[in-house]
Amino acid sequence: MTSHRFLQILTASVIALQGSAAQTSPHVSLSVGDAVALVLSRNPALVESGHDIDASRARADQSRSGYLPSAEAEATYVLLAPVSVFDLPGESIKVFPYNNYDGHIGVRQTIYDFQKTSAQVGLADSRIALAEDSREAVKRDLAVRAAETFYVILFLRRSIEVQNEQVQTLQEHLAIARRKTEAGTATQLDELTTQVRVAAAQNVKIGLENNLRSAEITLRRLAVLPSDAPLDLRGEFSPAVFPLDRDSLKKAALTGRIEARSADDALASARAQQRAAGANDAPSLNASLLYGVKNGYIPNLDVLRGNIVGVVDLRIPIFDGNRTRSMEEEATATLHAAESRKQGVALMIQAEGDQALSELTAAGERVSVSETNINQADLAVKNARLRYNAGSLSNLDLLDAETAVAQARLTNLQALYDVVTGTIRLRRATGSPVTGG
Repeated sequence: MTSHRFLQILTASVIALQGSAAQTSPHVSLSVGDAVALVLSRNPALVESGHDIDASRARADQSRSGYLPSAEAEATYVLLAPVSVFDLPGESIKVFPYNNYDGHIGVRQTIYDFQKTSAQVGLADSRIALAEDSREAVKRDLAVRAAETFYVILFLRRSIEVQNEQVQTLQEHLAIARRKTEAGTATQLDELTTQVRVAAAQNVKIGLENNLRSAEITLRRLAVLPSDAPLDLRGEFSPAVFPLDRDSLKKAALTGRIEARSADDALASARAQQRAAGANDAPSLNASLLYGVKNGYIPNLDVLRGNIVGVVDLRIPIFDGNRTRSMEEEATATLHAAESRKQGVALMIQAEGDQALSELTAAGERVSVSETNINQADLAVKNARLRYNAGSLSNLDLLDAETAVAQARLTNLQALYDVVTGTIRLRRATGSPVTGG
């Protein structure tokens, strides 16, 4: 086998995007690209992850509120009794009124907080990136699941076709065996042996049909389709070019895998958490301005009068019950965990890439072997039929030869399917688009 042929076998895949993304109608003919697009447009897991991103962005906006002034209106009523009074010649003067009213509008602005707010904003922004990474991982995994299920269905449908042909061939031989038994030219053993083989082939067919129903249920669930929606799938096990150089695949994986980017973002988030924890007990300089009306001014204590208050205050935390120290310890532990995770992710990516490449290589070799087996089995059947027609071969021996052809076809189909799914897994392992490109 030439190296070019071997490369074609290794890279055999039908993962090519066929036209535009599928619409939501369940009555369209779907390529693998259409099926993936349909799942990504409808699956609730992606909707959920989108809401998680919205929540992270809202928390980041909450952090940025520290840059903006806050305003509030307040109204109070205070009853004071007894009222202090001092006497002057001819009158008594109250020191304060019995009923005290105060209403005001106040604005408060942080002038400087020694990077406390900016550290919180940085931490919130880093968590947006983590939420976006999580969504990309969900999207990637859904695409892989959809593509694999798509090809499982194609594989099972074609396997059932082969098995149907096998059952039909066995039933034809059973009819021949019965006629020969009735004519006395064959023993009942031939008929009984053929019946056993028919039953075994039908059992295999039943198992394949059950697996097919399960796969179709899975695809409908992923795409949120009705349980009775028809699945008109189109696809072929045809070759497609995909680079298989181990070094280039490793490099692509370390830059393209969402896990690698997520590990970097988690490390950045841990550092932001550490900065936020260190700034937790930083001083803050604030200014407040209040305007309102109140009573209690001499000489007319019960008359409401306008007033204005301006305040500048500096707050310096002295002791917070060791809260900041605990936050810093937590942040440091999180940072160390993120560093270790990044190292582990790099090893995991390399191992998954090596394993996917190894499985794809083995699948390609099985395709080559199974193609040879089909040719040999076809030749064996031709010779067996000639000998059977000449009367030098038994019905059971011919059955063995025909069964070997069916088995060789199923084995070849399995190998082609393994190449397709192996290519999908290699694309996942290297961070490449599942549907090609």
